[in-house]
Amino acid sequence: MDAPLTFRSDALAQRNAVVTGGSRGIGRAVVEALARAGANVVVGYRSRADAARSLCEHACSGNVKLVPMQVDVARPDDAQRFVEEAESALGDLDILVNCAGVWPVARIWEMRQSQWAQTLAVNLSGTFHTCQAASRLMIHRRSGRIINFSSVAAVRGARSGHADYAAAKGGVSSLTRSLANELGPYGITVNAVAPGIVHTDMTYEALRDRGDDYLTQIPLGRIGTPAEMAGLVVFLASPAADYVSGQIIHVNGGMLMP
Repeated sequence: MDAPLTFRSDALAQRNAVVTGGSRGIGRAVVEALARAGANVVVGYRSRADAARSLCEHACSGNVKLVPMQVDVARPDDAQRFVEEAESALGDLDILVNCAGVWPVARIWEMRQSQWAQTLAVNLSGTFHTCQAASRLMIHRRSGRIINFSSVAAVRGARSGHADYAAAKGGVSSLTRSLANELGPYGITVNAVAPGIVHTDMTYEALRDRGDDYLTQIPLGRIGTPAEMAGLVVFLASPAADYVSGQIIHVNGGMLMP
């Protein structure tokens, strides 16, 4: 009997994926996992060109094609251009993964208007912009996978000066469900991964300062890794998840049990 497609090394062979925020952290792990599963990947980055190019050289093997491509997802025209050029580089777009995000810190009474606007522009509007551009392409083929990144903060709120981030991620969760309703009739699934606290360069200072506090909130007693988030992305992009849509799936070691 053949192994389930999810666990085969070629589960995503001949699929073409786009990952925003792909040069670092969870996005980088997602790129690596998709490539190992056989997908071609456009690695979207905003400013870390060297990191994106290095990743493409490192992760590329066999017949898999990885292409670094600059994008500012907060700008709708740039997001549209990015998705169109990604499809030109790889062929028909099968998978979109939205990992691009920012996580600035400021209590509500000291938060600048510019910080609030920028956090929502990248984390929420940026997700909308790429989903809109990708859906226009996927609708014509009546197939596609869109995987967004929400957060545990979308459900329980921020606790350490990240109200803007929590609000944006709450919007991503709602957007994900709405798009699953709209795009389902066209054969497109839309889901979101909602991490808890994960070891990345973005969370380095928070873990340094409050790591012990986070650990007391996690029944598994440890901080998550980017690879553990990426594994769920591969599942959601694979044929094993054909009937999964509109779901916000939490990966947090038990930090939240909705």
